[in-house]
Amino acid sequence: MNTRKILGFAVGPIGTAALGLISVPVIAWAFTPEDVGRLNIVNIVVSFSVLLFSLGLDQAYVREYHETSDHAELLKSCYSPGMLLFAITSVSLLVISERLSYWLFGTSSSMYFWIVLACAIASFISRFLSLILRMQERALAFSISQLIPKIVFLLVIGLLVMMGIPRQFLQIELAFLASTVAVLVTYAWNTRSDWRPAWGASIDRLQLRARLRYSIPLVFASLAYWGLTATSSFTLRSLSTFGELGVYSVSMSVAGVAIIVQSIFTVIWDPVVYKWAADGADMTRVDRVARQGLAAVIAMFVLVGMFSWLIDYVLPAQYTEVKYLVLCSIAQPLLYTLSEVTCIGMYLVRRTMLSLWTTLVALLVNLGLNLLLVPGLGASGAVIANALAYLVFFVGRTEGSAYVWRQLPRVKLYVFTTAAIALSVLTVILGPTIGWVCNAAWFAIAPFVFWAFRDEWRVIFSTAHKGISDLRK
Repeated sequence: MNTRKILGFAVGPIGTAALGLISVPVIAWAFTPEDVGRLNIVNIVVSFSVLLFSLGLDQAYVREYHETSDHAELLKSCYSPGMLLFAITSVSLLVISERLSYWLFGTSSSMYFWIVLACAIASFISRFLSLILRMQERALAFSISQLIPKIVFLLVIGLLVMMGIPRQFLQIELAFLASTVAVLVTYAWNTRSDWRPAWGASIDRLQLRARLRYSIPLVFASLAYWGLTATSSFTLRSLSTFGELGVYSVSMSVAGVAIIVQSIFTVIWDPVVYKWAADGADMTRVDRVARQGLAAVIAMFVLVGMFSWLIDYVLPAQYTEVKYLVLCSIAQPLLYTLSEVTCIGMYLVRRTMLSLWTTLVALLVNLGLNLLLVPGLGASGAVIANALAYLVFFVGRTEGSAYVWRQLPRVKLYVFTTAAIALSVLTVILGPTIGWVCNAAWFAIAPFVFWAFRDEWRVIFSTAHKGISDLRK
């Protein structure tokens, strides 16, 4: 993948994060923490639906794309089973929509559930259409499609505020629906020459069975991962208040700056590493990528720790603790991204069950810590539980890959990630008491961190310089 394509893929995550940094304070000022917490539930339900009904076949599509010439058959066989199951389940759930709405949002209006269902269906279809652009390396089209939902969401919220329309949960949920439909329309237009042939394609049942054997373990792994990400929200919903859930949601949204790294890397990494394997490349290059990824991850922790105090200038007073919570919040996207490098061996040798077991262990850790910490600490307990669980998740995936594939140098990985999580937890616990001293501590350790990764920075800056030079040619 050349520099132009990498930068094209980067436009989406960077733009999305920038728009997110605008939308977070807008939503925080325009809506109550309780409604912000309910929006978090909407996001969780939509992501759960996409993970469950994809049946892991979205990952099978990525895995098989470079190894098949019939992309129309591949798309149809990966999309159809999940869509059929989704349609059957949706009709069944409409009967108990009021009860589900009350359980999710604390109100019995079935309309809230119907809107969530519409969002989930649009997101499910968009998921498969996005894979077409991703695997064809149509970087700019992929990135623009990522920006559209954020833009539409902001525009709708802006109109609500300007027109003086009552700002309640229904309005913010409809804004979310508008954004998901907008991105679906965009993906459908950009990939029309690819999904149209899939309508008439015949599904190869033998190939479908093989893909399901690969993907079904990934379904459980994906659901376990969803549980890992959703546990804190549902624990706060059950054992705390929607207000605390709102504070937690804003903290995770502010952590969107770290999702830039996750989004750019995960979009690029899978196609590249599978292509390396198909071409018989020397896979020790994965070690170099892991070291450079670690440097970037630790640098992100340090930078956020140094400048998190700026958050107070953009959020209302009821979110004052977010500047401390955000450090543990960024652990989720950062450690997940790093684990995508260190666990790649499990996928290359198709030992996907290991991914399930490591995720389940992390899920149990997260659940146990949330039950222990949330009743007393609220949102602070939730982010601490998340951070510690993701450290377990990272170590488990790394060790699993080393067991079934090849040994990866891991001491530096574990020392620095453990230290970053420990300092982040201390910031959450001590921050409200000692205030600016936490930021000063992160400033103090910054020189050591950048010195410890001097070799990695040299390579990263050299690569970036070469990429800029290539663009100028």
